[in-house]
Amino acid sequence: MRLLCVVILSVTLFCWSQYVRGQGAALPINYERKFSKVELRADFRYLRSILEQEHPGINWYTSKESMNIAFEDAYKKIADEMTEKDFGLLLKPLIAKIRCGHTDLRFSPETRKWERAKNRSFILPLGFFIQGDRLFIARNESNDASLVLGSEVLEIEGNTAGKILRTLRKYLPSDGYGEAFKDATLEAGFFDEYYLSVFGGKEKYQISIKNSQGEVKSQILEFKPRVPTGNRPPRLSKEDETQRRLTRLRGLSFPKEVASTALLRISSFSYDDYESFLMTHERFFQEIEQNHAANLIIDLRQNSGGNHEIALDLMKYLMDSTFVLTSHAEAPVMIPSFILNNDVEEQDASRAFSERIVKKCGEGTYCLNVPSVGKHKPYEQYRFKGNLYILIGEQTFSAASSFVASLKEQRKATLVGRETGGGEAGCNGGIISTVVLPATKLRLQFPHFRITTAVKAPNIGRGVIPNVNVEYTIQERLNKADLELEKTYELIRRAEISKLGH
Repeated sequence: MRLLCVVILSVTLFCWSQYVRGQGAALPINYERKFSKVELRADFRYLRSILEQEHPGINWYTSKESMNIAFEDAYKKIADEMTEKDFGLLLKPLIAKIRCGHTDLRFSPETRKWERAKNRSFILPLGFFIQGDRLFIARNESNDASLVLGSEVLEIEGNTAGKILRTLRKYLPSDGYGEAFKDATLEAGFFDEYYLSVFGGKEKYQISIKNSQGEVKSQILEFKPRVPTGNRPPRLSKEDETQRRLTRLRGLSFPKEVASTALLRISSFSYDDYESFLMTHERFFQEIEQNHAANLIIDLRQNSGGNHEIALDLMKYLMDSTFVLTSHAEAPVMIPSFILNNDVEEQDASRAFSERIVKKCGEGTYCLNVPSVGKHKPYEQYRFKGNLYILIGEQTFSAASSFVASLKEQRKATLVGRETGGGEAGCNGGIISTVVLPATKLRLQFPHFRITTAVKAPNIGRGVIPNVNVEYTIQERLNKADLELEKTYELIRRAEISKLGH
């Protein structure tokens, strides 16, 4: 059952799908209806009551006093009339203040469709790498083919890169106090959507660019659609398409660059959609044992979560003794009010909140009663006892970051990369609902359980910190270098040389 820390990769401002990068389609019916202050205030009070009474971690990172001030400030800013989009833009920074990567706000399907169609002519023609408060060109889809990738963008429409980034980050949810997960979301293809939502779009943009020689040039850029070549690859069969997806999700290899080493790549804990993860893990670790691998590298840099039970089963092959992946999964209420009122979208309430799944575990506290919570014993067969290296980064989130945090707490492993996007202490997740606000139809994405890892250290609101930090230059990113893997190979070679020396 996919319950704990369900992945929410689409942690976008309003979870828009990528709009078509083309032009000519007719706009749908105008959905920019304005709502009265009475309607908006009613929706606001409803949203606030849900968050204050039923969110499992509303004060995990932000004090009750600070949240009260934020609620009151947002309430005062409700205008006499507002569109759904304007109201959503008002609420989004308030939602982000909770500092929960699984709590988000999105438009109604009708408004999403309207915004996608309206913005087809306003596409930002550049994609970016983000480094601190600086923007660098990672992709050029403009009318100027001479732009050099890696050049720094200083301003867009008179706004500095720093101002743009600091503004957009206010609308993005993330776990705790880290900003890297927000930047990773923007880099993943959502920068233009956030930019258009907050700053507005134009057919042409005035952009100030500094090249590698330090020369600054201001120019007008517009999106230039790619000309179709007509050479489309043949359509894959259903079986081949499934295999391609599985290959992207997970894979085991034995790199030639280092001896006696296995590389297990897992980009998502979601391959149970296509196969039995129990059989897959057994096959992988049997192969690792048969190849006498003394070193195992697990690459979780792109893993934004998924089925917590996949993480649990993987951990059973890595631990030496009884261990914990999830320490607790607690909710403030047994069944949320909006479930009883049927104000949710696509939610099987009877299945998600049955007494078999949720049980009272203290005064005013209810626990998620699933097998993956609590203590577990490792497997005896094919258990890996060698040197373990984990590659992590800002996209390591939700169930993946919980896996890394709990494993690091209970087993010797070397973590290589950058701080995880998901919190070391855990996350708010488990069962996740989409609550529909009565008037505006905005969707509040809402987790029900506060889920904690096996980490005993105080929660400081950060992700899992690597043992070996790896940072990239812009040129290394353009060259698609894999510094984490190279560094890990180096660590393995050094360990082997050191062993021979003794």
